[in-house]
Amino acid sequence: MLDQIRDKLGLTKGRFAVTAGSVTGTDTTAFMNSIGVRLRQCYGSTEGGMVTGHRSDDIQPSTVGPPLPGVEVKISPEGEILVKSPYLFSGYHKNPEAFTETVRDGWWSSGDAGSIDENGHLVYMDRVKELAQLGTGEKYAPQWIESSLRFSPYIKDSITIGEGREFVTAIINMDYENVGRWAERNHIVYTTFTDLSQRAEVSKLVRQDIDRVNRQLTPATRLRKYALLHKEFDPDEADLTRTRKLRRTAVEKRYGDVIEAMYSGKGSISLVSEFTYEDGRKGTVSAELVIYSVEEEGDRNVKGQ
Repeated sequence: MLDQIRDKLGLTKGRFAVTAGSVTGTDTTAFMNSIGVRLRQCYGSTEGGMVTGHRSDDIQPSTVGPPLPGVEVKISPEGEILVKSPYLFSGYHKNPEAFTETVRDGWWSSGDAGSIDENGHLVYMDRVKELAQLGTGEKYAPQWIESSLRFSPYIKDSITIGEGREFVTAIINMDYENVGRWAERNHIVYTTFTDLSQRAEVSKLVRQDIDRVNRQLTPATRLRKYALLHKEFDPDEADLTRTRKLRRTAVEKRYGDVIEAMYSGKGSISLVSEFTYEDGRKGTVSAELVIYSVEEEGDRNVKGQ
């Protein structure tokens, strides 16, 4: 059976599967491994050559692998990936000034943001210019956090907030279909999307993925609070584009009260939102949204003693 799946994908004779260009979702990596294809991620560029890559016995789906032999990687104070390598380019054609700006003391400035985890693997986040900055000066990658959360089968969409604030928060859309099936298997009775989204059991389910993402972030940039939205982000309400890309400014304005509640210390907030039926009619939906705080692992252990 697995041979047939690999044949359908054109991978019957595949011996060395590598992906690059963008971080691959953990579900994709798990699926490829389940059919016998050891999919590895790598990181590199035209200027930097091959920088990192997974070894067959050390594949971690959330990273792009450790540095290759002879390659050094470090993270600048601004969060930028810096590389020293024998594979670096020798210069830009007829533009030596650009080369001296990009390579200083043998270290190439990649323009990418990332971190190095406890196993020495590089975690790629985003381009440096796409980073947001907390009020403390610490930078973080909103799109990386949001895409990492969406790797979960129980999270459909999310938006992170933190620009100019003291810490990072998130508004999360659960995946109604998957969470609904999970609730039925666990004998959790519910009536509507709104009802299910505010269940404590669902918050604990989503919290597992928040913890997973937080473990890959520096302490200052971890999610500290979150709310599960009572309805889906909707293209008809300008929350998303028609291709389901987040309209960040529109969402922050629409759910400004929720955002302020997370930063003001409130435990919940009453919310009434408009929605549009398929025939164009308008309606409203109301809910008492719970604001959840994310405790650090150490804090939970102390409280449990």
